[in-house]
Amino acid sequence: MSPFTHELNFTQVYRDHIHDHPALREAYCLQAQFPLLFEPIRPGDRFAGRISYRPVGFGLELASGGPGFYCHIDQITPRLAELPEAERAAVEDMIAFWRAEATIDGKLIAHLPADLLAATSNRIADMGGRLAGAVLDFAKLLRLGLPGLRAEIAAAEAEHVEYDLPLYQGMRLALDLLDEICLAYARQARQMAAQAVDEFGESELLTMAAILEKLPTQRPTTFREALQLHWIYALISGVVNYGRMDVALGDFLARDLDQSLLSEAGALALLQSLWQMMADRKIIFNGRVFIGGMGRPNVASADRFAMLAMEATRTVIEIEPQLTLRIYADLNPSLMEKALQVIGEGRTFPMLFNDEVNTPAVACGFRVPREVAKHYLPYGCGEYALEGLSFGSPNCGFNLLKALEVTLHQGKDALTGEVIGLNLGTLDDFKTYEDLWAAYKRQVEYHVEKLAERHRLEYEAEAGSAAFLYISMLYNDCIARGKSVVGGGVRYQGGVVETFGMINTGDSLAAIKKLVYDEQRLSLAQLVAALDADFQGCERERRLMLNVPKYGNDEDGVDAIVQAVSDHVAQYTYAQAERVGFHYFLIVNINNYANVTFGQQTAASAEGRHSGAPLANGNTPTAGNDHSGVTAFLNSIVKLDSSYHAGYTHNMKFSKSLFTEDRPKLEALLNTYFANGGSQAMITVVSRGDLEAALREPEKYRSLMVRVGGFSARFVELSPAVQNDLINRTLY
Repeated sequence: MSPFTHELNFTQVYRDHIHDHPALREAYCLQAQFPLLFEPIRPGDRFAGRISYRPVGFGLELASGGPGFYCHIDQITPRLAELPEAERAAVEDMIAFWRAEATIDGKLIAHLPADLLAATSNRIADMGGRLAGAVLDFAKLLRLGLPGLRAEIAAAEAEHVEYDLPLYQGMRLALDLLDEICLAYARQARQMAAQAVDEFGESELLTMAAILEKLPTQRPTTFREALQLHWIYALISGVVNYGRMDVALGDFLARDLDQSLLSEAGALALLQSLWQMMADRKIIFNGRVFIGGMGRPNVASADRFAMLAMEATRTVIEIEPQLTLRIYADLNPSLMEKALQVIGEGRTFPMLFNDEVNTPAVACGFRVPREVAKHYLPYGCGEYALEGLSFGSPNCGFNLLKALEVTLHQGKDALTGEVIGLNLGTLDDFKTYEDLWAAYKRQVEYHVEKLAERHRLEYEAEAGSAAFLYISMLYNDCIARGKSVVGGGVRYQGGVVETFGMINTGDSLAAIKKLVYDEQRLSLAQLVAALDADFQGCERERRLMLNVPKYGNDEDGVDAIVQAVSDHVAQYTYAQAERVGFHYFLIVNINNYANVTFGQQTAASAEGRHSGAPLANGNTPTAGNDHSGVTAFLNSIVKLDSSYHAGYTHNMKFSKSLFTEDRPKLEALLNTYFANGGSQAMITVVSRGDLEAALREPEKYRSLMVRVGGFSARFVELSPAVQNDLINRTLY
């Protein structure tokens, strides 16, 4: 059998249905793709459902196969030489087919005008294809069960009898497939039970089998049944975040505990098993589980799940799931106490998001009522979405510091000489700081406009390619409207721009303003020459730049410039929504490890940063630039307006002593920070000594976890560049 038999079969099914409605084509392709991708139950698993992806298939984004219909050619070509000639020819023909037919790399790229492709595929602005922003209404799934979803589809179809709506047929086929997978897993569980070596293992497998046999025909009624349905639906849908699990599962947990159907220890064991399976999935940048927050219908039950979730995170020492706690004034104090305990033990979770700030900010940025904004979730690395209501992906990257660099070099990349931006004048044309600031803003605006236009075209390509059936069934309006999540069914459609280098840009502009325009200690030409030389032979110039006050020290002058950089890109991006037909279009300043990779592509900058050095991570100061203490650090952070963006990350590195002997000081610090407008906190509790020791003896520090940016990682598994960036961040 060819190693690419599955890929060839999948491709043939697509070809057979290439002229079908996108929903039906997708449904038939899903039948060809699954259940092969589902892996067997492993000994010790309390739930069925593990998944791996093939080089050709259908999914949401790279972490779950996709985006859309995809062909990862780089995973195929290294093996071509080992194939017999006839098989090699068939695989090469398949590759050629997908070069044109793949949703993003084929159809979208062919659809983009050349100038738009160039403007969104460079070191300033770059955009791939992904649909990571799906946050499903899992509470609806567990309330209705699979039969209830079928009933809702049938009722909606009856309301649209005058239309030919194959979307509903595709949804039914997708549910048929999920039923088949549940029953296949049930058969496997019974086979394993017959071979079990102990009564406990046999009982566990028989219970699993009974649950899987029930789900196709009945809604879940127990905590374990609800967990199983939640998990297997998440896997088959391809979503990489797991929603407000305390809302979806709290009532199931409370009922089982109150009726003595389940003990606290038994419930924890179930959640520990699921947490481990989530970690084994290795989503990396996502894998979010949300607890807490405003807008929960049954707070008492939800809080019981939240406490259990934090204990599972404390005891399952993994970097996923990314547990996220939304805090607010009326939050049960015991949840915050538990959160600080777990964080203090070095788990980096839960991440803390402040509803008192974020809810009104989301209402403004997303243009929705406050009651709707209470359903915000910070998916992925921290971008906001509205659960079951908004879809804000695809995403793109925007290097603001590169935009400033290019503005200073007549539209050229200072490292390569390539023209990648607008030529807005020579250095002599920037006679005042206001001239330079205006040119920089225009550079940013041009690329924001192009990214907005590409977002719109990407949605068009995706809508023509597929219906994303499992996603659409758990978005609140898609079934009723008879439209897919990318085809007009979602209530709030938008887009998100991931910005990088915002803090570096503000620090650099502050240095240019002070040294060139205010004090005239350097000409702009001298300053740019020093940057182009990466400060070789320009030690005096670099010393001057380093000595200019930096963001993160509660210095009003530089903080005001960073605020101006933030406000400009946030508000201009916000203004694009109406122009391109979106409900919202927003930036995030979240940063995963891309602050390191984007830094490697960026020349020296006027805050004194060397060429290729990391950019600041998220909304926090450049590593080492904050030297005035933790209060000044937090005061700078809260100055940036939260109203027109979809998430800024604030990474903080605290010493262990703050969580032990200085615990009252820590609590006062965080309470003041959140009261003053802090939107969120991602906290790593570690010592510099531990990090340095982990470099020397990584085998002894496998469990040392750190918050990189929008995700956590085992420190010893990171690249040396990222490790050094983490070590250099200020420890409080």
